[in-house]
Amino acid sequence: MGAFLQNYGAGDEHRIRVIKRTVVAVVAACILAVAAYLYLKNFREEQLAKRFLSQLNSRQFDAAYQTWGCGDSHPCRDYDYQKFLEDWGPSKAANWKVTGVDGCQAGAIVIVASGKSEKTPLWVERGGSTLSFSPWDECQGKQWRFKQFFRRLFGG
Repeated sequence: MGAFLQNYGAGDEHRIRVIKRTVVAVVAACILAVAAYLYLKNFREEQLAKRFLSQLNSRQFDAAYQTWGCGDSHPCRDYDYQKFLEDWGPSKAANWKVTGVDGCQAGAIVIVASGKSEKTPLWVERGGSTLSFSPWDECQGKQWRFKQFFRRLFGG
């Protein structure tokens, strides 16, 4: 009779352990998916801005003008090469870097700065390959501000 009750409840413990592990795995997968989405949401736009800045830092102004979306094949009517050089040229060329990114629905606002100038917001259209100046430092309208929340919360 003792052998009959020896394994009583062992199946329930195993089932509970499997359920707990499954729940923990699903929650961890959801957290990783949200973190990956937030990190990769503006990845292409930020990479385009970084490529533009690396061209400026290496003084390849013709290539940077092409990355801006202007050039011989597609001239910019209101932003000619001389104006581009006034804004980004040798007198302004320094260690440009991305200091912040704010993702909007239609694009991203990438904040860039160098040691010789103040922060400049750039607009990068989603799915496009051109840059322009942004009139705002951050996206307009209601949206979640996770980065600002965590910076305030943890003092970063």
